[in-house]
Amino acid sequence: MRCSECLMTASVLGLVVGSGSALVLADSGLPEPSLRDEAVRVQEQALRAPRPAWLTDQKGTIADWSRRLGNLESAAPSWVMPLAPDASPTGQSDRGLTLTILASRALGETQLRELFAQAAGRSEVRVVFRGVAPGESLGAFIRQIHGLLREACKDIDSGSVPRVEIDPRPFQTPPVELAPTLIVTDGAGAEVARVSGISRPDWILEQVEEGRRGDLGVRGPTVVVSEPDLIAELQRRLSGIDWSAQREAALARYWERAEFAELPVADMPRERRLNLTLVTQADVTLPDGTIAIHAGERVDPLAIMPFRQRLFIFDATDPRQVAEVARRGAASRADGRLPLYLTTRLDREAGWGGYRDVQTALQDPLYLLTPDVRRRFQIERVPAVVESREGVLVVSEWPPEG
Repeated sequence: MRCSECLMTASVLGLVVGSGSALVLADSGLPEPSLRDEAVRVQEQALRAPRPAWLTDQKGTIADWSRRLGNLESAAPSWVMPLAPDASPTGQSDRGLTLTILASRALGETQLRELFAQAAGRSEVRVVFRGVAPGESLGAFIRQIHGLLREACKDIDSGSVPRVEIDPRPFQTPPVELAPTLIVTDGAGAEVARVSGISRPDWILEQVEEGRRGDLGVRGPTVVVSEPDLIAELQRRLSGIDWSAQREAALARYWERAEFAELPVADMPRERRLNLTLVTQADVTLPDGTIAIHAGERVDPLAIMPFRQRLFIFDATDPRQVAEVARRGAASRADGRLPLYLTTRLDREAGWGGYRDVQTALQDPLYLLTPDVRRRFQIERVPAVVESREGVLVVSEWPPEG
């Protein structure tokens, strides 16, 4: 595995969870508090800012969009618009498979650059966007993507530029609202498997190689796709459909469909120690052929890469737990341990507003507890914290006060 692949597989929890029994812990430094505070300030400012003009008055741009999208339709009747003319030629893997990565600029420029680097030089991989932002010119969208491609691929030859396209069709059946989403198709174009929250192409290809099929679920952090469907956007502009209402409904459906973990509340303090020692089933070799770890060797991941974070798992619908976790998280940051917050539940009725309220209380990002993380760390009750002590991983539970 290349170093860039390792970085892309690292989730926001600082973990890499493999398909087998391996668990690798990532070592990351503590971000500057000023950067965290600035990010929270910008987010709050954006949430309080008035709606942009394209949400309130769209009549002035309908004719312009109709003309531009009409030109796009005549230029690309298949609705596939390549954004990198010097990209790798279309191809398939050794097993005749093609991998489509459904992306969105909501992922942020850093993750998009890493995603493009993952797809570089791989003809069987393409990166697809659903469309452009409402009110945005197609030229502005392409210029931004080309800039990210130049930064991501500055150290590779021109023939290895990844395939990047605008194609709303992969987002349509079944509807895809989360990015990144990876879809593997066979030589006939039939879907083999899909997964959300994973950016590394080799991960899902390995799952398919092992015989896994169908929807493999959400395996890491995701964002809601911010760009509207390009075809639907044209139809909306021509027919006067209020797309903003449609988008709000789609965002509301996210909370209707979100799967939460129902965990009991801890009624007494309890600690458990996790043994992460692994026995390798085969030799682990470096790219130059050197054997780094021999088959049968016992490996303790914490001895190789210390775990410097603290994971706080709690129920965000319980004000007592939110208050305690916020207090303990602040103390953890003061101690030099990065707090990472995972909730088992959120208030469906409160929706995104409730989600933002909890983030404001924590002064940090909030993520849903995924089944993989719950299983790996054997989370049984909440609130709980996972941390490293004296070379071992400890899971501590405590009853909330109040």
